[in-house]
Amino acid sequence: MVFRRTNEHQAKLLCSNDIYKGLILKDDIFEKISNLFDFNFIYDEVKDLYCADNGRPNEDPIRLVKASLVQRLKGLSDPEMENTARYDIRIKHFLRIPIEDYGFDYSTLSRFRTRLGSERFEKIFQKIIKQIIKLDIIKNPDQQFIDSMPVLAHAALPSVTCLINMGIKAVINSVDLTFKNKIFSLTNLDEDKINYNTKPRPIFKMEKAQRKKAFEKSINRAREIIFYLQSKNYSSDELKQLRQILNENVNVKNEKIQTTKSIKTLVDPDAKLGHKTKKDLIFGYKNNSLVTQEGIITAVEVSTAADRDDKQLKSLIKKSENVKLKPKVIDGDSGYGFIETFKDAEVLGITLNAKFRGLSEKELSIYELEYDSQTNSVTCLNGISVKLKDKSLIAEFPIRTCRSCPKKDICPINNSKRIKFHKDHDVARRAIERQRKNKKDKKKAEKNGTKIKSRLIIENVFAYLQKLRGKKTPYVGIQKARTHVYLVTTISNIMKTVRLSG
Repeated sequence: MVFRRTNEHQAKLLCSNDIYKGLILKDDIFEKISNLFDFNFIYDEVKDLYCADNGRPNEDPIRLVKASLVQRLKGLSDPEMENTARYDIRIKHFLRIPIEDYGFDYSTLSRFRTRLGSERFEKIFQKIIKQIIKLDIIKNPDQQFIDSMPVLAHAALPSVTCLINMGIKAVINSVDLTFKNKIFSLTNLDEDKINYNTKPRPIFKMEKAQRKKAFEKSINRAREIIFYLQSKNYSSDELKQLRQILNENVNVKNEKIQTTKSIKTLVDPDAKLGHKTKKDLIFGYKNNSLVTQEGIITAVEVSTAADRDDKQLKSLIKKSENVKLKPKVIDGDSGYGFIETFKDAEVLGITLNAKFRGLSEKELSIYELEYDSQTNSVTCLNGISVKLKDKSLIAEFPIRTCRSCPKKDICPINNSKRIKFHKDHDVARRAIERQRKNKKDKKKAEKNGTKIKSRLIIENVFAYLQKLRGKKTPYVGIQKARTHVYLVTTISNIMKTVRLSG
């Protein structure tokens, strides 16, 4: 389906182009984007959203997609984007708006993003990558880098006391006036107290004893409300949510706060609490990406902050296949250094370079021992072979022989004559061999005055995504967080392509 503008509109645009040409420089960034990329494919991506034989969309879909990309580039809100599209002639021309036109209402952008959804924005991201491939920007797609960057939720992380009070407020706002007055009477609450209690700042300002008292009071109020409404056979999603908050955050015996699986906020229930490092907590989501040596992002997966990075590997590789950019070698950090992840990569025909996780150097040396999967036996440094027990994968070496072994000082088995091997011993061994080889190559390169820039490439890409306000989503929920990430990564690839094309 092709969307057609009216003849009057086309005439206005043609007339406007003559004016734009006299005002806008040819090397303007938006002119370069227009010359490099063809956005007409967007019509096909959105055609099922519009009636084929009953008029046309109120606004050109290309214009709204471009406007959404400009928003991320400039860090603009919807109202700010409306004004920019009206008064900035460079952007106005880029969006194909006749010079005397007012443009569009900002509410159109929000509705358009919701209507398209994250899946279509991902398809747009992929179609742009396919155009980048044709421009011959990506020279070595076989070598790529993998990592994740935090995407903070558009919601403050409240204390558990504040969270319980938010749950209470949601229940009170959902019931009729009779129930509401009774709850106020039972709990000694009113509208002002509820609004005050759901703000985190007053609680954080309290002394420790006061905070404990406020916490206990919020629990007692929540229980009274639940007991009263259940006695009246009342049920609602808000009441279930309040019960869930108590069950997951409060230990009934000693009222100890549990935070492992708790609801973190009622504003964005999809957002989760996770660790970027041992010390750094993040609340929200993660942008997991595959990146080429040129800094082009080839695949994106958005997960919650609580999800492990290595669990996104399969999905990212599948997505890179969709755009015909499947890598042969992937470099990652220790977040991908699990034996299971190395095995997944091998099954997919990919060499994964990552620091092996969870074992000391001495423990890693166990994997230097030769393992024969056909005979299910392991051979030590002195050439003694021992058959492993089939189910337990445990090897027991003869103590007497080990005591007189000429290599006992360098033997990884040391005094532990009974060793349990991993079922994927060979996978781990190959990964560790690569890790040690890469370490030697890095030292050799540094001696020769050369720097290996594997980590620097993806860190620079993430730094640019942060500059594009990619570190915090302006929307609520994981689906809209995905939309945000696809827009940010798409404009990042576009800008990188413009720079690389000179």
